[in-house]
Formats: sequence, structure tokens, C-alpha cells
Amino acid sequence: MKILFIDTTTPDLVVAVVEDNKITDVTAKAVGVHHSEMLCDKVAEALQQAKLTFRDLDAYACAIGPGSFTGIRIGISTVKGYRTAVKLPYIAVNCLEAISVSRKCSSCGRAIIDAGNGYYYADYVSGVAPTLINYEDERVNSAGHAESGVDYFDGAVGIIRKRFAEGRFDQELTPLYIRRSQAEENKLIQSEKNK
Repeated sequence: MKILFIDTTTPDLVVAVVEDNKITDVTAKAVGVHHSEMLCDKVAEALQQAKLTFRDLDAYACAIGPGSFTGIRIGISTVKGYRTAVKLPYIAVNCLEAISVSRKCSSCGRAIIDAGNGYYYADYVSGVAPTLINYEDERVNSAGHAESGVDYFDGAVGIIRKRFAEGRFDQELTPLYIRRSQAEENKLIQSEKNK
């Protein structure tokens, strides 16, 4: 098993090659909005350190959100571009699921990610669809919380390994957006003002 994993949904840029007994991790912490400037170089660095080429890989894994709208698009678009050159199956990683199975949250069963503007993206094992909850929601206190992709990296790797072993691949990488982007919100506000 040799899988290239990319997560650009948080301020961290997570790039790793996940193998059976080894992880080559070249993650860059707190890159802010510079994912697109650094991503391809980090992928090349990870492959070089793992002594692999794209043709040696067995699959691509990509975090699909929730998280930064632009970050989600950067990661998914890059992986789709790689797949155009070397056709490999996809493994889509839901960041909330990765948090819920990470060491940080293995017993709480709830996961949240800061969505900004007074809200968290939230997901609960009880089958509730991912949603927005406000900072004051009482469920926040008993949830596993991730500030960055590094916080739930172990959970993501666990999901990737399990899905690969089971042969569960995704046909597409579809972004997991839980709310409208800020641009869409602004357009709606402007539309309401113009009525």
C-alpha cells in the first residue's frame, strides 16, 4: 500500500505518503493561505523522501472538508490533476470523521471544526448529518476539537489504511460544504438589499 494523502482544508498543509508500516510526512504547519504556492513542491518532496514516483502509488487520498472553501478546492483540484496523469483510485477523507477517530477524540464520539463567524462545523456519531452549531452550543464542551490538519492526522491515516484494506474507494472527490461560502452569503445579502 502506497497512498499519497493531501489535506488543504485547514491553515496547515498536510502532505504525506502512507505505506503499510511507514509514513513519509512533509506537512507544513500554519501556511495560512499559501497552500497553492507550496502544495506541488511538498508532494514532490514527499515522493522523493519515500523514494517513489506517481506510478509507484496505489491510490490518492484527499481531505474533502469541511474547512476552508478555497483550501478544499485546491486539494481536490490538485489530486484530480494528478489522476489525469496517473489513473489511481480515490479515498475521500471527511475531516470530521478523521477527528472522531483520532487519538484526540477517540472516546467522545463528537467532532467539531471552527467554521469562523461564531460557528463550528459539527458531526456526531449518532447519525446526525454534519451541521453548523454556534460557539455557545452546550455540545461543544464534549466534542473533539481540531484547529488544524495536524490535530487529526492519525485519524485520517487510520481511515485511509482501513478503506484501502477494504477496497472501498470513491468514484469522485466531492467537496463537503456545510454552509455557503462568504461570497455566496454576501451576494444573498446584496440581493436582499436590492429588493
